Amino acid sequence: MSPEEWETFVRSTLVEGWLEDYDAMTPWAAEVLEIPQGPLTYLFDSTPTISGADSGDDRVVAVWGHSVAAEAPREKGRQAGFIPVPEKWSHVGMDRGHFVAHAAGGGMDMNFFPQAKGLNRGTTERGKVWKAMERQIIEHPGTPLFVRPLYDDGSWVPTLIDYGVLIGARLWKERFENRD
Repeated sequence: MSPEEWETFVRSTLVEGWLEDYDAMTPWAAEVLEIPQGPLTYLFDSTPTISGADSGDDRVVAVWGHSVAAEAPREKGRQAGFIPVPEKWSHVGMDRGHFVAHAAGGGMDMNFFPQAKGLNRGTTERGKVWKAMERQIIEHPGTPLFVRPLYDDGSWVPTLIDYGVLIGARLWKERFENRD
């Protein structure tokens, strides 16, 4: 499926449901922005910052597009400096995960999220499946994909993550718990 066909499919079939689900799980009236980043499109809720709310975090609602080879090596120093002490920005046992792997064209900044170590590193059974999906999109640039976090509170830490990868005409979709 071409990038244009994938874009049409996601917009016509998935986005409206994602936004409805997000509104139902969010404790504020969300104003979701669409932010293109190269071959990826992010739906991003910055309502807590824009509104000056005392609680709640800005966060990704969904990301979709297609994978590409990374343009440059990962900026490890910049990544390490992104909220440097994990225990202060999420929970013990969380990594600075990427919604879309850096090696598949995922960037930094809004592509980061607190991810369970076992899931991010592939050390649990479900983490091995996550890593297999990442390998698929890394080894096959141009692969259509989506990632949709689901939240159960106002934080930017997803409870669940839906991950979809299109392989030929088959959609490989998995739901992951973001806990070890």
